[in-house]
Amino acid sequence: MVETLVIKAINANDTLGTFITKDRYDRVIESDTDLYSEAVTGDDLTEANIIFKFRKNVFTKEECDFAYAGLREAAVESQNRGQAAGPRGEMLGATGRGGRDWVTEYHQDILDFLLRPDNAIIQDETIESIRAAHVSNTKKDETRGRVWLRSEVCKYYPEYHGWFDKWVDGLHNMSHEEQRREAKNVLDNFVSETNYAQSVMSGIAGYFDRYPRIPYGRATSYTEKNLEKFALCYPYLRKLNQQFRELIPGRWKAQRNEADKLDPRFLIDDTVFTTLTVNHNWRTACHRDAGDLTVGFSNICGVTGPEGKGWRGGQFILPEYRIAINLQPGDMLLVNNHGGIHGNDELIGEDNDRMTIVAYFREKMVELKSWDYEQLRKQYIEERRANHEHKFWRPLWNGVSPSMWEDQEWFDYMKKHNIVDPYGKNTSSLDAFF
Repeated sequence: MVETLVIKAINANDTLGTFITKDRYDRVIESDTDLYSEAVTGDDLTEANIIFKFRKNVFTKEECDFAYAGLREAAVESQNRGQAAGPRGEMLGATGRGGRDWVTEYHQDILDFLLRPDNAIIQDETIESIRAAHVSNTKKDETRGRVWLRSEVCKYYPEYHGWFDKWVDGLHNMSHEEQRREAKNVLDNFVSETNYAQSVMSGIAGYFDRYPRIPYGRATSYTEKNLEKFALCYPYLRKLNQQFRELIPGRWKAQRNEADKLDPRFLIDDTVFTTLTVNHNWRTACHRDAGDLTVGFSNICGVTGPEGKGWRGGQFILPEYRIAINLQPGDMLLVNNHGGIHGNDELIGEDNDRMTIVAYFREKMVELKSWDYEQLRKQYIEERRANHEHKFWRPLWNGVSPSMWEDQEWFDYMKKHNIVDPYGKNTSSLDAFF
């Protein structure tokens, strides 16, 4: 028997980027349930209003064990999960590297003050006033930021802890120009260029679309290096795909239509999924998913290792509906993750083995061309990167340059490898342009 709920959503934007618990839900779903958002007009029980469909014990232990074996190692330490990673905390955790200290808002405000131009209007602002303002600061913690390069700092300040305030105190008798040079040196040499989120155990499997630094469609690193192991999860995903088709046929069909536009080598087996996010023992902060197909649907399942440890806590919370779902091994949750805010309650105890699999279709995958074309783009970049005679080569160059896909070099490379430009561009059209 499936229970059907219709609930009006409430505003829960205040939860974004934060960890929430029992005070943000009134009920825990433990059995087969469908939730629909209350419609402003018309019928509530339509696919347009589906928030989730939850089903217990969909997958067999064998299917779960194979999925776990095929995907567990895909969940690796990541600092690229943004808002879902939650508040930054006092330090950026990083296994094997110790913690790394954040460049806090206080640090940044001091640096901005020191770097101000001579004609800046600063009124009564001073270093002391900035310090005083941050003593009583109660602003919600940020979820991303840059970190101090401790190894660089320690070259000049061997006693690392408290070095920043000692450095600032040493600036008082300097001219503004000298202070500005000092601040620029700190910013250029002591601060990471990368913007981090807190460290979590999460990774991707399957296939991924182009990215500015990686401008070609591709198998994820895990999938490329572990194809046989990755294939162990196929029976699990085939059943998930079939359940999706039966329970939400309109959304499945829309996703199937987009999947049919792709070279099938960018799909995971015979499913409508391109990509999996694999999380292990990760309590997500409240967020909305990004990057998945708007007309499709997300699919979340939980598995544990063959020892059957399972987990306690970690309920999936939808604060806009004040509902939590007790997702356990073998259960299936079809959910509108990109439209609704969601996060997890905390895991209880230390002996948990909770791996969640989020299966979806990445929206930008439809921009890809054939597998062979995308692989040629990859090969082209790798050859450029390794060519020390290339006009753009420099240490640590990744092979990418502005307008590279419009250059004659690329057109000649395609011709050399007997690949027809799928965009219909050619040298004659470029010659006519110039």
